Amino acid sequence: MHGMTKPLIGICTDHVRHFPVPGRDRSYLKLYPQYCKAVLAGGGTPLILPMLPDVSELRPLLALVQGVMLVGADDYPADWYGKPVAPTDDPVTPERAAFDRAFIKLLIDETSLPVFGVCGGMQLMAIHDGGSMLQDLPTAGLAGHKAPDKGASRHAIEVAADSILARATGGSTEVNSLHHQAVERIGKHQRATAHAPDGVLEALEYTNHPWRMGVQWHPERMLDDPKMVALFNAFVVAAAR
Repeated sequence: MHGMTKPLIGICTDHVRHFPVPGRDRSYLKLYPQYCKAVLAGGGTPLILPMLPDVSELRPLLALVQGVMLVGADDYPADWYGKPVAPTDDPVTPERAAFDRAFIKLLIDETSLPVFGVCGGMQLMAIHDGGSMLQDLPTAGLAGHKAPDKGASRHAIEVAADSILARATGGSTEVNSLHHQAVERIGKHQRATAHAPDGVLEALEYTNHPWRMGVQWHPERMLDDPKMVALFNAFVVAAAR
């Protein structure tokens, strides 16, 4: 890196449908500031990637950034992985679904950028690569996976020793739990690198790229933990290469 230039990390946004009165569309793009703080804590500079109707309009931005973070989301359409809609599904907006599906294809298939998927971002990575989702943890008998009041309960994870995740965090650690879905089956170019004690998949890494990872928890909400800062730093360092 020349001078004080820090790697630019692209961060995707969420989409909120908002019609205060019928016919008046005040929908907006949303991004929690913790994602930006996490990139800064890792030594990078965040660059917001807007959700656009034509994903190819983002190519100039993808040429600028050195890594991309995929942010959390509500639930992706069940038919993407061949399952019927479940009553517990809490769907992303149609706009976000359409964008994310096109964007992940562009990002993974057409660039060589390091990618860090958080929560829904990990789920999107798995689905795009041919994986599938466990649509509701409580329904699957895993009600104890997170606090019932949506509080940030924490639990340990077992981390595969030879993984990027282990190198970044020093191995097994504790994570927060804010999700009701989880990856059931990973994609064909992926490996599972962390599990919760109840067997829920907590992290995946691509086998065909030096730094593409998804985590099921929200490390950006745990920046008081040096291991999580180290994880973002590992991502930024990979981007700098």
